[in-house]
Amino acid sequence: MFSKSIIASSLIAAVSAHQNFHQFWVNGVSPGVDTGIRMPPSNSPVEDVTSDAMACNVGGNKVPSGVITVPANEGDTIKVKWDQSGHPGPITHFLFGPVDDASQATGVGAGWFKIDELDYVDGKWANEIMGANDMTHEFKLPTGLASGEYLLRSEMLGLHASQNLNGGQFYIGCAQLKITGTGSEGSCGPTISLPGAYKAEDPNIYIPNVYNGFDPTNYTAPGGPVATCGGSGSGKPVSSAVPVPVPSSSPVAEAPSSSPVAEAPSSSPVVDAPSSSSLVALPQSTAAPSANATATAPSATQPPATLAPITSLPGLPSTFVTSTALGFNTTSVVAVPSPSGFNTTSVIAVPAPSGTTGLSAAAKYYQCGGNGWKGTTLCQADLKCVKHNDYYSQCL
Repeated sequence: MFSKSIIASSLIAAVSAHQNFHQFWVNGVSPGVDTGIRMPPSNSPVEDVTSDAMACNVGGNKVPSGVITVPANEGDTIKVKWDQSGHPGPITHFLFGPVDDASQATGVGAGWFKIDELDYVDGKWANEIMGANDMTHEFKLPTGLASGEYLLRSEMLGLHASQNLNGGQFYIGCAQLKITGTGSEGSCGPTISLPGAYKAEDPNIYIPNVYNGFDPTNYTAPGGPVATCGGSGSGKPVSSAVPVPVPSSSPVAEAPSSSPVAEAPSSSPVVDAPSSSSLVALPQSTAAPSANATATAPSATQPPATLAPITSLPGLPSTFVTSTALGFNTTSVVAVPSPSGFNTTSVIAVPAPSGTTGLSAAAKYYQCGGNGWKGTTLCQADLKCVKHNDYYSQCL
């Protein structure tokens, strides 16, 4: 039934929780986890498209930023890594600049231009494509960029509540780059303003029929078209859904995810080394990485840890027939009828935190109500049960 589809999809989204942008690589070399990125105070989304936080997330317009600026060249391959997420939607990347000093740029206002976009490809949303590749995505910096410092903005848009006005969830992170290019200032366009370019009523943000007849094959993410740049070539990057493997000799740092589903940290020491573009070498460490730790290289012989799949969720029957909804993969969680245009095959299982079993108070981001909901309607201390629609309420 349609109502079960919405309930199941909402539960899957809640299980996967929120997300942040944690690490990036330039031609296979990373400055480290949470390094070179303006990290927000939480992993919650920005939902007010008129907020200054639309530029670089909450607190992202504070200057000086206190964040290092990483060198790169036009045409370089950038790889980004995000927390694991079941929120269906696109990923896009923008540049702001050039500026004299990226650490002093707020990013608020005009001057942004899109350089990369991945939406819905071969029946899968960007988050699902990334999830199959350790939650990473690769693209190239355009050629024809003017030399200078830039903000690189990575955005993942969650569409799971887009049937509601102001229901789009924007997850945003800004890195700082010093790019050497061959173009002239102002040669990349079109440009947009943030905030300003996104409207709550835009059809790629507000999708009333997202669960009933929406065709994602024609979807295009907010922010306008991918820009073109003057100089030696086109600004439109070559984007790959499957990251290019980095040779074993490359000093690549692997990012631990802050989501409940995370790769087991390796006992190998840190192997990041400075490159010819002056990246700083990271100190050795055998401890498990923390949210602010430097990155460690994954062991060449030790496989990542695995978790047993979820076979039931609180408040729902333990058995459903596997099906699809809203671009979620669901082989082990719940099954739902497939609205037109959606395709899914699996969801990564995560352990439920205490407070979500039985009828005790639900933890943050977990379901607390909705038509047909038979679980708890209570939330843990300092949380409120917020209604998203008739079928789903969530502790926030």
